[in-house]
Amino acid sequence: MKKFAHLFVATGIVLALAACGDEEQASKDQDTTAQVEESDSTIVKQEEVASLVDPRLQEPTEESICEMCNMKVYTKDHELGVFSAQAIKADGSIAFYDDIGCLLNAEVANNEENDKYVRDYNTLEWALVDDVTIVKAEIKSPMNWGYIYFINKEDANKYIAENPTAHVEELQTIKDAALKRREEKLKKKAEEEAQQQQGHHTEEEHNEHDH
Repeated sequence: MKKFAHLFVATGIVLALAACGDEEQASKDQDTTAQVEESDSTIVKQEEVASLVDPRLQEPTEESICEMCNMKVYTKDHELGVFSAQAIKADGSIAFYDDIGCLLNAEVANNEENDKYVRDYNTLEWALVDDVTIVKAEIKSPMNWGYIYFINKEDANKYIAENPTAHVEELQTIKDAALKRREEKLKKKAEEEAQQQQGHHTEEEHNEHDH
């Protein structure tokens, strides 16, 4: 009887260990499945984001000029290319800009409402300016605006954490600043033209006096 009792106990222990092993393996399988599903979900999300980018978007070339200021628009592989922007107009045409201020002021100057795109700071991929997190940084851009853009807010937060002087900026704030800068520029231009015209009149009067 004792032998059978010992055998029964031993068999129970073996079965219990086997059951624990099965549970542990099942838990590992569940974790693996969850990781795979999470990975698949991430890929799907990335594909969804990529599909939102307009296929009409183009890349600037070495000959591309800013529609607003007529200065060079830098290509993707140039260090200043991260600041380049473009707009898709109502008629489907593309306009390039060397910095965000020009992008925003062009709409005011031309009385337009376009789809406006900027580059992600990390990937250099195009994204709608309304969909990105805009960060003001101590960084030199073509027109000295110093704004960079992040598709993922986590990337923006990481950049700000690593650069304490950087901060998130609202698009409307940039629009207001761009409009103010434009108005000041136009005012200065008008004053210079008025001075030139006044100087021209003075010269004419002087010539008439000499005669």
